[in-house]
Amino acid sequence: MNTDVTQNLVAFRVRGEDDPVIASAPTRAEDALRQAWFQIRQERQVRPGDIVAVYSEWEPSGDDLRFLATAFPTAEHTYSFPRPAPGGWDEAFAEAERVLAEKAAPAPELMPVLWSASSPQAEVLGSIPHHPLVPGRLSVALAHVGLTPRGTLGMRHVTTHAYQEMGSPPFGRLMAEAAANLKRGLRVTGHRGDHGDLLHLTREDWLAASALALDDFGAQMARNLGEERLVVGLPCPDELFVAGANSGWAETIHEQTLASEYDTTELVPCVVLVEPRGMRLLAERQA
Repeated sequence: MNTDVTQNLVAFRVRGEDDPVIASAPTRAEDALRQAWFQIRQERQVRPGDIVAVYSEWEPSGDDLRFLATAFPTAEHTYSFPRPAPGGWDEAFAEAERVLAEKAAPAPELMPVLWSASSPQAEVLGSIPHHPLVPGRLSVALAHVGLTPRGTLGMRHVTTHAYQEMGSPPFGRLMAEAAANLKRGLRVTGHRGDHGDLLHLTREDWLAASALALDDFGAQMARNLGEERLVVGLPCPDELFVAGANSGWAETIHEQTLASEYDTTELVPCVVLVEPRGMRLLAERQA
């Protein structure tokens, strides 16, 4: 996909060939298609009569339409973006960039999202199906998460209304789908030192801290660390630190988590104790 809207990509489809031949020229040029065809003729031995279709990202100018009608009278002509009136190029380029970014962005995925009861937005939980991790203190809900056309993180929470529109499936079934999405790209980095082992969880696409809500989180981390009782630091939604409760990392996890400068949204930076019988909130950053 051509992301430089100031360059008009032109594709010529040649009779008998599977792939088109492609060239580009300045989008604003009145003879952009003629320039593109000149490039093709410099690179290949192809005749105008061999061209069965011409695609231009931008609508051809009047001059180029006359060129197309003369050079390729039987070829199909198509384009994606309308050519603006003089003086309208900046606005047209901005709209084209928005459209291209929207097409390039991956579809939103269902993801687990951690919610703190002390979050400034906690009242929203009343209209969002959720499951408690630490009753009365920390929960997990669901949201469709992906890139916006501007390249920022977009999150659309699964509200009670949306949940009902989905047919009110078992929450556990949706959570399993969200967990599978979360696990893709989840990275675990180990650090060894005098204090014992420390694990750091991250993801390329955010929300690594939501790994705390995975069914097998405690068992998997306990196997990796060789200890059943774990201290977990959640400094922000996008990373998680975990170490054995009896290791020398517990105090460091506390300090670093509570010193987090993350701007609170759904999750308030906190430290959680994970053990076979459940979870307990050990500390939480104060407002």
